[in-house]
Amino acid sequence: MLRPSPRHLRVPALGSPRAPRSSRRRVLGALGLALVLGAVGLPLERADAVPQNQAVWSVKCNISHSAADDPIVFPGQPGRSHLHDFFGSSSVDADTTTRSLVNAASSCLNGMNEVDKAGYWTPALMDGARAVRGSPDDHRIDAYYSVLHKSVPVRPIPFGLRMVAGDAKATRPQSLMVTSFDCVRFPNGGEVTARNSAIPTCPAGSYLSARVMFPSCWDGRNLDSPDHKSHMAYPTRERCPVSHPVSLPVLSIRARWKTIRSTPSSRLSLASGGQFSMHADFWNGWSPSIMDWLVANCLNGTRNCANISRSQVRAPTGSFPSGDGQPSGSGGTGGDARVATQPATVPATQRPRDQDQASAFDSAAVDSGSSAQAGDGTSGDSLAVTGPSATRLPLGAGLLLAVGIAILAAARRRPRHARR
Repeated sequence: MLRPSPRHLRVPALGSPRAPRSSRRRVLGALGLALVLGAVGLPLERADAVPQNQAVWSVKCNISHSAADDPIVFPGQPGRSHLHDFFGSSSVDADTTTRSLVNAASSCLNGMNEVDKAGYWTPALMDGARAVRGSPDDHRIDAYYSVLHKSVPVRPIPFGLRMVAGDAKATRPQSLMVTSFDCVRFPNGGEVTARNSAIPTCPAGSYLSARVMFPSCWDGRNLDSPDHKSHMAYPTRERCPVSHPVSLPVLSIRARWKTIRSTPSSRLSLASGGQFSMHADFWNGWSPSIMDWLVANCLNGTRNCANISRSQVRAPTGSFPSGDGQPSGSGGTGGDARVATQPATVPATQRPRDQDQASAFDSAAVDSGSSAQAGDGTSGDSLAVTGPSATRLPLGAGLLLAVGIAILAAARRRPRHARR
């Protein structure tokens, strides 16, 4: 009677698939190892990017002075305007030019006074018949430059550009997406009331704040216009209109009056009249090289650079242009005049229609206390997060790594009948 041979002496039958199986496993193992090594060898990318609508840089500027001047609306006419509070460049008066802006000192903080010589101004706040006063830190603005929901890239604001946001003659509520008031927790920020077109009575433990959002679409040609608005437009459904095709950073300012706490609303008004006439003016005197860097690294690079300091900007100041600036095709100082397709006189809506703009304004690190990180001890605003951060594998490298590991695991697996 024949007995089966011992298992270790059996020879695979001719044509059995077991013979080449080990060689296939070696091939699969080599492929998996190659994929793993390739994934690990790819360069790491930074993990400090934020959602696009949170890309921002911001600066704080204390009040510099007050005067009944407005060099944009009433140039060369001292005393012709209602009373304004001025921030940034300390030289602003009725005879201001871009050259005089950049040759003066600036009230902006964290070393940004060296590079932000822009002029920002708002109507003075009145308590009865007198203008509200306080220390420079009690009355200041935060200027936020963001992307919101617009597409990137955006272009730097042209050197010497002037613009006005809001209606200084308004006698009824304006759009909350353009101007609004609210109350902010004292002293470290954080909204405690909803936004309102009229000036509220701020509850105990909070102070008065106002916000103004500027248009961010430029006609590509004019640094100003007769009404100081028609060369600019607000985006519609996140896009710039054909008449104003150059997409610029979204400038929004928050004015703070820290001495106005529990003051009855009935006592407060604006120097421009009533409570609905909130507005703001801007004259660009930024160092072009610094603005180029901030636009490229913070906005187009989708990073949160809130409350950035001069030491964090890795770009030389360079020299400020000597004139008032002219549009050019180069990337930084003047925008791109060649892309304009219609005359600047084409009327443009001066009120954004996209409701997302309002919510994006709150989420783009422009709301001082709502999502603050480490604070500076005085404002509660987010600090810049542009320093060293964690790194991660790019998505493609992660996929390669996962596939390689799976192939290696499959190559090492032995069929059940081979384990006997």
